[in-house]
Amino acid sequence: MRGESEAWLYSGRGAAPALRWSFTADAPLADVRLARETGEILAADVSGGLYLLDRRGRVASLIRTRHEIQRVAWADSGVGGTAVIDNRTVVWFDRKLQFDWTREVPDDVLAISMDPHGTHVAVSMADGVTAVLTSESRKVSRFETVRPLRYIHLLATVTHLVAAAEHGLVGRFSMRGEAVWTEKLWSNVGDMAVTGDGRNLFLAGFAHGVQSYDGDDGGSRGSFITEGTVALVACGYARKQLIAATLERQLFAINDAGELVWNLTLPEDLSRILVSPLGDWVILGFASGRIVRLDTTP
Repeated sequence: MRGESEAWLYSGRGAAPALRWSFTADAPLADVRLARETGEILAADVSGGLYLLDRRGRVASLIRTRHEIQRVAWADSGVGGTAVIDNRTVVWFDRKLQFDWTREVPDDVLAISMDPHGTHVAVSMADGVTAVLTSESRKVSRFETVRPLRYIHLLATVTHLVAAAEHGLVGRFSMRGEAVWTEKLWSNVGDMAVTGDGRNLFLAGFAHGVQSYDGDDGGSRGSFITEGTVALVACGYARKQLIAATLERQLFAINDAGELVWNLTLPEDLSRILVSPLGDWVILGFASGRIVRLDTTP
């Protein structure tokens, strides 16, 4: 991404973020995640490749599997991660991407999330069941919700998980499955972002913009309305900036006051946004397999 290919960085309003590095996987992107403590990036492509990139975008580890990888999770501490392969198998691997164990589950996996220390993984399935497993593949809990959970996030400061269905449900649960709070949703959800302490929850609500919730009690804090159809959203550990992307390939940065900081027109379809803990850089994972880091001002 040099020369003319960088023109999209200057396609919008506000102080344009700077391109720090770019990496391209060997096949279209399946998923990409960030270790917030180490700055490492874990990526998977649809051909079965797993990549661990250091904070400079260089390949630290790489393996090629014979499986179809749907989604991945990576511990903030960088000790290891998990992946879903072939829709119904959860694998746990170390930081060299070597598999420690695999476990089949009874239905298709919709989402996974690993806790920051790399000791537990939450797995939500299409039948509405969510299971929490340890790093030794021991089941901690199994609970069922009225709608399957499409988005789940294990919190950093308390042993809770925040979750949302594609429509109809958002909530916070203990690791044992007890509901701390649940709320009905009146719009579809394309993505979810949560601050490290769980106090701020954001949902990409398509035509309803970015919907904001109090993560402690589930109370609505209103919406950030942007141009277009919001499908992706991300935030840092302590918020700082909220980053959102639309189906129309617009990327927005919004500050704590709800004001637009900058926006860009993206050159291709985006699959994932990741934000550094302090909000000073952003990772964009494009569907084509290209991953870029943009340095920005929080």
